[in-house]
Amino acid sequence: MGRLFNLIGLWAFACASVWAAPPDPMIENLRSRLHKFPASDGLLIKSFTNHSQSYVYDQALAIIAFTKHGDQKTASGLLKGLSYLQKPDGSLYFSYYMDGKSPYPDEGGDKRFAGAIAWVAMSAVQYQHQFRSKEFLEFNSKVLTYLKSQMRPFKIKDQDLRAVTFAPSDIPGTPWEEQSTVALEHNLDAYSAFHYFNKLNPNSPWDKEAKDLKSFILAMWDPVRTHFWSGANIKTGLINKGEMYLDNQSWSLLTLDKETLKSLNPIEALQINCEAFYVNQEKISGFMDSKPTRRPANQKFIWSEGTYGQILAMEKIQSENNTAILCDEKSAKFFLKSVNGLIREDGGVAYSNAKDHPDFSTASSVAGTAWKYFADHGINPFQI
Repeated sequence: MGRLFNLIGLWAFACASVWAAPPDPMIENLRSRLHKFPASDGLLIKSFTNHSQSYVYDQALAIIAFTKHGDQKTASGLLKGLSYLQKPDGSLYFSYYMDGKSPYPDEGGDKRFAGAIAWVAMSAVQYQHQFRSKEFLEFNSKVLTYLKSQMRPFKIKDQDLRAVTFAPSDIPGTPWEEQSTVALEHNLDAYSAFHYFNKLNPNSPWDKEAKDLKSFILAMWDPVRTHFWSGANIKTGLINKGEMYLDNQSWSLLTLDKETLKSLNPIEALQINCEAFYVNQEKISGFMDSKPTRRPANQKFIWSEGTYGQILAMEKIQSENNTAILCDEKSAKFFLKSVNGLIREDGGVAYSNAKDHPDFSTASSVAGTAWKYFADHGINPFQI
């Protein structure tokens, strides 16, 4: 009889596991990209099917996806992979080969971009929250300590601000100064990481960092044009008004809480995205990444990751304001279905449909696949 009860217990546990994490095609595609970290129990994920690198941003996206799917073992393995790569100051390079070596700094400068590193912190926060685990608390504290070290004070129109700079040193070959640039996108990531770490850990020392980052985010809101600008130069105190980016609106709306958004105009911000970035190509409707403020984009294409972010932002603002949010008279659900046209033969989602663009591959990608998983399940990776 005891043996029978044990068998029943095992059967019940197996059933519970199945119900907790039903199969999902995007998760299965992400799983197929996993590689064992050499000589360890850590994991790295191959970002694109056409080359062998793991971008830390993609590693973080995969951690969040597996975490939200309830797969603690895989999420933990990916975080362990990052913990082996972490530098003594808490930072990580922009990307790594599958053997754990990095192209940087030897092949193009000290590429430790604040936004990608902040996503690592965001993923560790999601892991701690989902699994009630402090397994990676020390690791994440080191990441946040590094991000704090990259925050610089500056002024915009006599307003004292403090924000995370793009990178710790200028990158050879770029026409701008990374050390002097504070990008809204990166600071949204950092704000989410600090803010929710503070919520999970009451004795956190980073309350001021979260408040300062939120102040900077709100300083990028233009109440006349009703949208967010992309960032500023800390040397001059000037806001970058020469370019507009899709993520500046969608990620801001995903990051900020409902109460904060009441003082802004999120519906107008989304409509500006619709007007500026909407693309219909190859029977697919979606959104491109950026354009100059006063002229058309040089190249139009559909960017999967950005489109899914726009979809989630449309759904969030629609829910919070109890009003329909449409782009070109099309709903978020329409776009979610339409972008299925970017699913590749391996089951993953192409990063874009761009032709000959150095930064937007047409290969099956972790970013497109993970963001589709988020959009399919209504998951906002910026909030817990």
